[in-house]
Amino acid sequence: MLDFLRLTRPVNLLIIALTMVAMRYGVIAGNLERGVQSLILALEGTVGRDQLVLPEGFGPQMPLLHFVLLVLSTVFIAAGGNVINDYFDTQIDRINKPDEVIVGRSVKRRVAITGHMVLSGIGLVLGVLVAWRSGLLHWALIPAFAIGALWTYSTTFKRRFMIGNGLVATLTALVPLTVGLYEIPLLKRAYALPELVQATNGELFQLVPAFDQLWVWILVYTAFAFLSTLVRELQKDMADVKGDEAEGCRTVPIVWGMGWARGLSLMYIALLVLGALIIRSTLLRDTLSFWYIGLGVMVPLLLSAGFTYSAQHRSEHVRAGILMKVAMVMAVCYAMLLRFTH
Repeated sequence: MLDFLRLTRPVNLLIIALTMVAMRYGVIAGNLERGVQSLILALEGTVGRDQLVLPEGFGPQMPLLHFVLLVLSTVFIAAGGNVINDYFDTQIDRINKPDEVIVGRSVKRRVAITGHMVLSGIGLVLGVLVAWRSGLLHWALIPAFAIGALWTYSTTFKRRFMIGNGLVATLTALVPLTVGLYEIPLLKRAYALPELVQATNGELFQLVPAFDQLWVWILVYTAFAFLSTLVRELQKDMADVKGDEAEGCRTVPIVWGMGWARGLSLMYIALLVLGALIIRSTLLRDTLSFWYIGLGVMVPLLLSAGFTYSAQHRSEHVRAGILMKVAMVMAVCYAMLLRFTH
């Protein structure tokens, strides 16, 4: 049982759940709170935060149970995808990391394939249920697409030139985007008209939720997830080039060479650093953001770039990938600080 759990890559699943929680309580709730703070500043301090009586239920509109089910749906589907990926990668893993092979040794192949079907099936049912109960049934396409994409990635696209990398990056980007696709329409439905906020002294003020700003932040995280995952995929391809080549995979380091793979990785990291600098200078001007983004996000990105540039052995490419994952986690955690920034 423990070895099957290892197949699902629980650390990655925890990061997925953390990302979705950060989007709801950091980006969505945090930006709504920033809107309240902006109203207070516009009133030039005549009314304090504790004097405003906000509308009942002001904040994320998705019921907590539905949100938990949405997170579980995403986690179950990702877990099933991880299992099926290891199922089809057994031969490659025996070359790249022979001591870490699980499928066919401690976990039988039929157990792995059954586990994939059960996990994916539960994820699909939960995803469809949430879409239906939220009145957004068309988003049931998201879990269905994810399951199909993970299967075709493992069976076919992983071995195709660049398509597999792009597909994994797209699926990763869907994690923060999905929260916005549910929460923002529900917020617009709840606050179709500007809300009147009453102060304890009886005065009324107009509060207009900044939905455009919510989308900006959701899309910023979506783009960051996409680009950083492209880097991680290239780093993994460089680390696994020996086994991939033996199995006939057409990854970037095999088709174009390690130099091109390094160059693309460094270019994507440069775009991430540039994006972080632009966001820090345009959307955020507080000291907390300056130091957190500089030390918590950009330093791991630059270290990952350094290891990628100089890596000669598999362990060094793996280390570069770990640093990229650290940057991704730190970026996600920053969302929980948004309410304290300006």
